[in-house]
Amino acid sequence: MEKLNQMKINRLITLFMIFILNNSLIYGEIKEAEWSMERYKDSRLAIVNENEINIWQFPDTDSKVLAKANQLDVILVTGRYQDWYRIHYKYQTGWIFSKYVEGFNLHLLPEITPVSSEDLFRRQIVDYAKKFIGTPYKYGGTSLETGVDCSGFTQAVMKEFDISLKRSSKEQAMNGIPVKREELSPADLVFFDTSGTNNGKVSHVGLYIGNNRFIHATSSKGVKIDNLSQPYYNRAFVKAISVIGQK
Repeated sequence: MEKLNQMKINRLITLFMIFILNNSLIYGEIKEAEWSMERYKDSRLAIVNENEINIWQFPDTDSKVLAKANQLDVILVTGRYQDWYRIHYKYQTGWIFSKYVEGFNLHLLPEITPVSSEDLFRRQIVDYAKKFIGTPYKYGGTSLETGVDCSGFTQAVMKEFDISLKRSSKEQAMNGIPVKREELSPADLVFFDTSGTNNGKVSHVGLYIGNNRFIHATSSKGVKIDNLSQPYYNRAFVKAISVIGQK
């Protein structure tokens, strides 16, 4: 109980100090050039209210985790987007769920576009593909509602965004721009040799969604999400390409 009370006291003290600092910075009482009023007017100091909170690369839980913040850590909030705050923390810019942040007048921060237009487009493709998790597998199928095979799934998803793909995974692998595995971006296509020996002959395709995961149509469970680090897919991986910008 004493420990809990002390934590509450520490939290109140920290919030009070942040309140003073925010007002000092906003009204120009702190003179350091780094904290000029012009630079600070769209930012607020705040604290994290729980331990082990992920700081994400983008406002998306499929993006990369950059760091973890702990209770009473002080962060600089520089913008907001839906249920997220953009923050500066330990020399990195990232995103945190707003429910884990406490401060003053954070709601007055400007609503911002979190990513570039291409990044946003890629996220839209991923979000659309996720809508069809659970769609049954159907050999030769191209319907996102009633049944798809692996290449039918990627073809149908990309078609929604006016990107034309060939019908088979082997043909799709010949489209686009090659991408290194360690440089994958959401909405890139990933290809596999599922023959068991991996001689580099493409026989399966999926859509990369970020955080080392991809979504694909499997013969056993239909459309689902798997991880590239799983032994089977790690062993079977052949190549990846980007088709963004292609028509």
